[in-house]
Formats: sequence, structure tokens, C-alpha cells
Amino acid sequence: MSRYLNHALTLLLFLIFFHLGAIQSVLAKLQLSQQDIAIAMLFATLGSLLSIQLFSLDFHDEGQLRLGINLGGALVPLGFVIYLIHSYPVAILPTLLLTLCVTLVVYPLTRVERRRGFVVYIFGAVFCSALGVLLIDSPDYLVQAYIAAVLGTLIGGDLMHLPQLNQLKARNHETILIGGGGLLDAVFLSGLLAMFTAEALRLHGYA
Repeated sequence: MSRYLNHALTLLLFLIFFHLGAIQSVLAKLQLSQQDIAIAMLFATLGSLLSIQLFSLDFHDEGQLRLGINLGGALVPLGFVIYLIHSYPVAILPTLLLTLCVTLVVYPLTRVERRRGFVVYIFGAVFCSALGVLLIDSPDYLVQAYIAAVLGTLIGGDLMHLPQLNQLKARNHETILIGGGGLLDAVFLSGLLAMFTAEALRLHGYA
């Protein structure tokens, strides 16, 4: 039931941002065409069906735990981070500081569960990143919001919790995936929602 609720809430958020004009404004400011979006979504959709195993942990008689990464849920947003850094003149230091802030917010909001692996509540990352870029008041606030949200979620939500993987050793011969939620994963959604939130606030006079 919670999965369907997450789907519904995600769709509702995108409909709200579309109604507010935030999505259209973000695409225009980043100079992304409909073809660019279609290609990106195609890669993300196909990539969500594929995962790469990174390493395995053996717990002697208690089983083996495998860690992997999903292409659509993690590698595609990371690829877009690289694209944005290469395509736009991003101020490095403010972006790194904002990423650190998002990481520190996301870390305590993440749980490691036997059934679901890493469970990240992304709204901390979204609002921290969106409000942070508006406070910085940089001309590249959309790019900074995306980068900080994606990297902060990946680091604070997944990588910093790797030492807790021993809590999951009962999941014998299963794979814990970074970005395993695919198109609804926290890493994938956090950057998009951070950009749309920042733009919606700016369009409607909150910055």
C-alpha cells in the first residue's frame, strides 16, 4: 500500500509543479528541449531495469549480502550531475557547502531496514537544497539545487549508512541496491523536486 501511496504522491507533486509553471520554467531556463527530456527519460526508464553488483559481504554462517547500484535510480542522475557541471558555470564552493548541508540533513532521516534496505525520506533533501540555493541567490540556482540534492541524498542516504549493512545480514543471498527504487528512488527524485521547488518559490515571490 505504501508503494502505491508514494506513486500517487509523486504524481500529485509533479501535477502541482506543472500547474504552478515550475516545470516549464525549469526546462526553459536549462534550455532543454522535449527531445532532450524524452531521451533522458528513456535512459532512466531502461536503466531502472538494470543493476550492477558492486561487492559482496560474507557473514560466515549467517549468509552473504550483496551491494549493487541501479542504473536508472542512481547512475542516470549522477550522469546528469556531470552534464550540468560540464554545461553550466557552477560556483564550486557554494555548491559543495550546500551539498554538505543536504548530506547532514539526509543522514539522520535515513533508516536501514531488513525488508527495504536504505529508506530515505527525500523531503529533507528537497527543501534543504531548494531553500539553500534561494538563500545563496546564485544565477545558477537550479543547477546547484539539483547537484546538492542528488549528491547529498546519495552520500547521506546511502554511502554514509554502508557501515550499518551488517544489520541486514539475515537477508541471505539478496542484493541491496543503491537507487533500487528506479524512477521513484530518492536519488533520482530529489534533484528534480529540488529544482521544481526552488523555481516554484521564486516564481511565486518567495525569493
